[in-house]
Amino acid sequence: MTDDASTTGRHCGHAGHGHAHGQVDWSVRGQQLLSEGETTAPMVDQALEWLAGRVPAARDVLDVGSGPGVAACAFARLLPRARVLAADGAAPLLAMAEERAARLGVGNRVATRLVSLPEGLADLPPADIVWVGGVAHHLPEPVAGLRALGALIRPGGLLALREGGLPTRFLPDGVAPGLLARLEAMDEDLAVRAEHPMGVVPHRGGWPDLLVEAGLQPAGSRSFLLDLPAPVSPAVRQYLHGRLAMMQEIAGGKLTPADSAAISGLLDPDAPGGVLRRTDMFLLAVSTVHTARA
Repeated sequence: MTDDASTTGRHCGHAGHGHAHGQVDWSVRGQQLLSEGETTAPMVDQALEWLAGRVPAARDVLDVGSGPGVAACAFARLLPRARVLAADGAAPLLAMAEERAARLGVGNRVATRLVSLPEGLADLPPADIVWVGGVAHHLPEPVAGLRALGALIRPGGLLALREGGLPTRFLPDGVAPGLLARLEAMDEDLAVRAEHPMGVVPHRGGWPDLLVEAGLQPAGSRSFLLDLPAPVSPAVRQYLHGRLAMMQEIAGGKLTPADSAAISGLLDPDAPGGVLRRTDMFLLAVSTVHTARA
C-alpha cells in the first residue's frame, strides 16, 4: 500500500473524510493528534523546510486537514511573511490550532476555516503552497480529490502530499517478534477491502501516477527520516502507547491469543516490560512527500 508508513495509526479521520464527527471524542482524539504531530515534528519539519525553500516567496499557505495546527504553525515560522489557512472538518481541532498559533506568537498570520472534505475544497482560496498531510488516502474519489486540490495551486506554486514511506518501528529486538508486521498486514487488508474503520480508501497506483491522472505535473518526491534512539522521552513513550492501542483497536478480533497477550502486556501501564516503562523504546520512521504543479 502507498499509504503513510505507518499505515496503522496514521488513518486518523480528522479532516472530515468519511467520519461522523459526532462519534469522535475530540478531547481524546485531539490530544492524540497533537501528540503525533509534536512527536513527528523533527521529520515533518524537514519536509516543510524543503517546501518553503522551493517557494520562498509564498504569501499564502493552505493546510488541508490541518488537525490541531502543528504543520500550519510550523509554516508560519518558516515563512514569516506568509499567511497560513488551516482548514479542517472538526471545530475542536481548529480551536486547538488557534490556541497553538496564539501561544507560539503567530496567531496574527494563522487563520482557520471549518470545511467538509472533499466537498468544501472548491470554497477554499488559492495558495502558493497547498499542504495535505496524511489526508489524501481518505478522499472517496482520489483522482477527483487531487484534481480539486490542484485547482487551489497558484501559478508557480506547489501541491504537497504527505503519503507513503516505510513502516514505523519502535519495539526493541526480541520483543513480540513480527507483531508490528502482522498488525500492518491486517491494516492493509482492511484498506484494500474498503473496510478500514478509519475510512481509508483503496486506490491503484502510486501517488505520482494519480497526480498525473488528475491532470497535474509531478514535481518530485522526497522522503524524510525520523530517528529517535533509545531512551526516548516519556512524551514519546506516551505517543507510542497510544499508537499501539489504536493498532490493537483496528485489528479487532483478528489477533491471535499470543499477539493479543503481547499487546496487552505492552500496553499495561504498570508492567516493567510495558511501553510506558521500558527504557529501550525507540522510534524510527520514514515519511514521503509527493509534490506537483498545476
